[in-house]
Amino acid sequence: MERDSEKQVTPFYIYKSIFYIFLAINSLQFLYMEYRNIGENIRKYRNRLDLTQDQLADRIGVTWEMISRYERGESSPMNKIDRLADALGVPITTLIDDNISTNFQIPLFVKIPKHFSFEKENTTIYYNCPTWLLQLDPGAFVIDIDLLEFNNLLKKEDGFLFISPNSTIQNSDLVLMQENGRLKVVRYKQNGTDTIGKIMMQEIIYT
Repeated sequence: MERDSEKQVTPFYIYKSIFYIFLAINSLQFLYMEYRNIGENIRKYRNRLDLTQDQLADRIGVTWEMISRYERGESSPMNKIDRLADALGVPITTLIDDNISTNFQIPLFVKIPKHFSFEKENTTIYYNCPTWLLQLDPGAFVIDIDLLEFNNLLKKEDGFLFISPNSTIQNSDLVLMQENGRLKVVRYKQNGTDTIGKIMMQEIIYT
């Protein structure tokens, strides 16, 4: 495979949010499709900056071959997604899904609803949602982390959790549950955890 020709550019940076993907999607084919879509976005924004695969690789600490694998959807870029977004000068959400800010929204809860019923009828606020999550579970919703009893399973005390109430849950998955009137994040234990939903993603907002 031929490398791109060398060009020098001055990057710009737009760094608004960082996503931590907690859970693997069960379908490998679906994962491949998502990685390929992310890879296409990486290639598109790299080309807009006239960056070579070598140059981008140097900025995020991988080889040019790995950048090529990212762009072809053959390897997951998620563990480098924050560095990729930083180097390409776009929000992480843009790499994950180009249409995230305009097409898809799900219910956002900034207060605990009565009877812990996280239905869209119980909020008037909506929040941007990645396409892959909506495809997995149209019933997904978002909660403000301020509603939770914080513990070390979360990456930071500020931001939002994306919850899927209808996804299959396996042992040790991170789940949302209520206990004694409080919301908690715990690791799922079969036949021992009454869950509200599976935690699919945490968004941390940096101000």
